[in-house]
Amino acid sequence: MQLRRLSRGDWLAAIGGVAMLVSLFLPWYSVGGNDLTAWQAMAVDDVILAVTAVLAIGAAAIVGLARASSVSVASTSLAILPAAICLIVTVYRLLSPAPAGDASLEVGAWLGLAAAIAISVGAWTGANDEGPARRTGEAERRAAADGVARAELLKLPPDAGGSEAKPAGS
Repeated sequence: MQLRRLSRGDWLAAIGGVAMLVSLFLPWYSVGGNDLTAWQAMAVDDVILAVTAVLAIGAAAIVGLARASSVSVASTSLAILPAAICLIVTVYRLLSPAPAGDASLEVGAWLGLAAAIAISVGAWTGANDEGPARRTGEAERRAAADGVARAELLKLPPDAGGSEAKPAGS
């Protein structure tokens, strides 16, 4: 994996994905003195949040592993819609808690909100980013120099210079 390939947006989305997965196991709500995690309190929303988190992490992994830039741009772009849905679901669950009754928000809910924002902003900026600092003019000159150095290492065989072979009897 080439971590240099990841843009700031890719990093942000991946870190947000990890934070979202962690938040799902932390208490989101407190009802009557009992803490409830997202897994305990939600029926489908927790799965949506988990899938989005895995997609954000996976998109960053694809960018780091892929040799074709079109695959990496596509994976980051495809993470935008789930990221937006994740943000909407998280805000909805903060405004309308999953357990019925008098529920107070706990640390997992706030971490989930921060993670959803990080995934959304990271996916958006990662898709719009043309790449990390490796695509500067200095990096291009260095890559061109490396390419020339590798090309100079290729030696042609002595007969490949176009010289004509002499007849055997001469």
